[in-house]
Order: sequence, then structure tokens, then C-alpha cells
Amino acid sequence: MINTEWGALGDDGCLDFVKTEYDRQVDKHSINPGRQIYEKMISGMYMGEIVRLALEKLRKHGLLFGGKGSEELSTRGRFYTKYVSEIESDVDDHFKNTKQVFEELALEKYSDEDCRIAQYVCSLVSTRAAFLASVGVAALLNKMDRQDVTVAVDGSLYRFHPHFHDLMVEKIQQLVKPGIKFKLMLSHDGSGKGAAIVTAVANRLRESGKESIGENGLEN
Repeated sequence: MINTEWGALGDDGCLDFVKTEYDRQVDKHSINPGRQIYEKMISGMYMGEIVRLALEKLRKHGLLFGGKGSEELSTRGRFYTKYVSEIESDVDDHFKNTKQVFEELALEKYSDEDCRIAQYVCSLVSTRAAFLASVGVAALLNKMDRQDVTVAVDGSLYRFHPHFHDLMVEKIQQLVKPGIKFKLMLSHDGSGKGAAIVTAVANRLRESGKESIGENGLEN
């Protein structure tokens, strides 16, 4: 079992080439500037703030909400990451969830085009996070070079975001060596305990599969 604890990746500057102005602002105003860089780019704790900063920049340039914002949208930390999941859960042009989020942010003037832009910004930020997380997973899988690996993933972002799991699977499949099979499994009990539980479950499923094959006369 490997417990990654890789949030500090990038503290040496190796991720500076992919950092945006929004990443730098999030880091500057965090409780630990210059540390946990990778975590700040992929975790749910910071995703909402990255989206808020991007939306605020568009708004200040008159490209969103007619240039008019709200105190809530201008407040650091007020755009929750759950809003990203809710906005991306809209599947039609009624934008029910997106409009509900706008109302919670006290935005009085918005159009369907504003809804589309907000949804697009959310999708860019969440997709980037999923792909960056996938790079780390794929690097480990390639290094381990085992044919069948179960990966435990914890956190509300992975659990509730409508596309995060699929985005990770898609990108990892593109990056791993041919022949490597993997399964992403949600961990409900934190990175340490949860990883141990997922490992036990994966082993049980693997053993059950062998027993089933043996009963069919293909393996004994």
C-alpha cells in the first residue's frame, strides 16, 4: 500500500511553469504561502476560490454580469467548491443550479450567457485539477509497473463532482503503460484509514475472483 501524501509537490518550484495568476493569488493569501502547491492546484479546499478569482476578473473587464458583481462574489473564500459541482451538474439551458448559486451570491443581474460562461470556467478549473491529479497517479502506476492496481481517492470533490472520476480515468488511461489496469475507488474514511480499507476490499475482491475462476476450472 502506498499513501501518497503528495500535497507538497511543487514546493521546490517544479510546478511553477503551470501555475496561473489565480494559483499565485490563492497561495499568497493562504495560511501557508509557498507550501502544499500541488494540493492547492487539485483539491476541493481551494478550487472554489480559483473559480471565484477567474469570474471576478471577467466581471471587472465587463465580460460577466454586465460588469456588476456583489459583495459575496468579491469576498475571498465565499465561492464554495460545492458551487463548482452544482454548476457543472446543469445539463440543459435552464441553468437551474447555476442560477441558484448566483442568487446565493446576491448577483442580481445575469443572463443565460453569464450562466454558460460560469459553467465553462468551472469546467476548465475542475478539468485541470482532475488532469493534474491523474498525472501523479499515472506516474506512480508506471513506476510500480504492476498489472492490476486499485487507487483509493478521498475527498468531497471526487465524491460529489459529476465528472471528476471520469476525467481522471480518461487521463490516466492515456498516460499509463500498455497493459496496466487500474480501478479508482472512493475512500470514505480519510487518506490513511480509508486507503487501508480500500486495500483490504481490493484484496478480497481479487481473491474472490480467483476462487470464482478456479470453480469454473480455469484456475486452481
